[in-house]
Amino acid sequence: MMTWNNNPLTGFAKNHPIILFIGATYLWTWSFWIPANLDGLPPGMKLSLTFLGVFGPALAGSLILRLRAGEVDASPRRWGGFLVGAGLALGAILMLYFNFMDINSLAPKPDLKFTSEAPWYVYGLMAVVVLISGFVFSNIQSRFPNVRSFYAGLVPNKRTLVMAIPILLFLPMVLITSSLVSDLLGIAYEQPEYLKQSVSVWLPLMFVKLFTVAMLTGGNEEHGWRGVLLPLMQKSWSPLIATLVIALVWEPWHLPLVLDGIYGDENMVLIMVARLVAILPIAFLMTMLYNVSRGSIFLCVLMHACFNTQIKLFIGSELMGLAMILIVVGLIVLLKMWRKGTGFSPQDLAKIP
Repeated sequence: MMTWNNNPLTGFAKNHPIILFIGATYLWTWSFWIPANLDGLPPGMKLSLTFLGVFGPALAGSLILRLRAGEVDASPRRWGGFLVGAGLALGAILMLYFNFMDINSLAPKPDLKFTSEAPWYVYGLMAVVVLISGFVFSNIQSRFPNVRSFYAGLVPNKRTLVMAIPILLFLPMVLITSSLVSDLLGIAYEQPEYLKQSVSVWLPLMFVKLFTVAMLTGGNEEHGWRGVLLPLMQKSWSPLIATLVIALVWEPWHLPLVLDGIYGDENMVLIMVARLVAILPIAFLMTMLYNVSRGSIFLCVLMHACFNTQIKLFIGSELMGLAMILIVVGLIVLLKMWRKGTGFSPQDLAKIP
């Protein structure tokens, strides 16, 4: 193995990786999301800036792991992971560009679309998005052993593929059940979207949206939040404390999107508070999934994509929130998440100072 050259950030990354991760994540993301709030942007510019910003956690995680690595294999670079990541991101962008299965109808705002009206430099930014996705996926074959250890969970195996089925069904079951119980109790709720369209329309559209969200607008966060930050925290803290800290960092990170009205035009403070309350059970479910699956980033990406896609489709009633709280509290007790050392950490983590 060859020694990785020291630089001014190496010592800080080894002694304060969590602080550096959070700082790098916010710096990268807000550098794109704040300009995305400007008025008068050309077609596609807001969307490309949003895509670039979402990769903040993944890039911060890659930075931290490389700074803490110390050694690098002398073996030649392998490009399979890069090509897979770049190809998947390109496929997702093309689906949006050609409005495959009318996916642009699900855009939260009219200016969050990528069409042929976009100027040439927006295409350049989209190309950068593809390259970043390829870089993140290249971690699977990184010449840094500890980077490979953390990102091994990005590749699904037979066990995680089987676990993917209940993850896909989890939210629809909770949401539909909450609606059925509300019907019995006479509680009013908004009619879900899946009842307004034929199953031949909404079902394939759901899977297309799951794919684009997983690659570009949410799922790709998980390469950082759960893929790197969570196991780093669980080295010193219990899964319970680690999850609470991540939730308190994760939600404010979305502030530029809140200010842009992506989550609604109501009182911004109320939106932030409501989102923080909603994100807590999601953060706990993500932690549980990562630990139970023994570090599967793939499943965390899938679950994140499900939350960003299926809630809007199946909606549910107010009872859904209560059901989620009961499920999460039950799992916290079952998994004894308050105990330090019960969280999963990649094999090489113990060797890293």
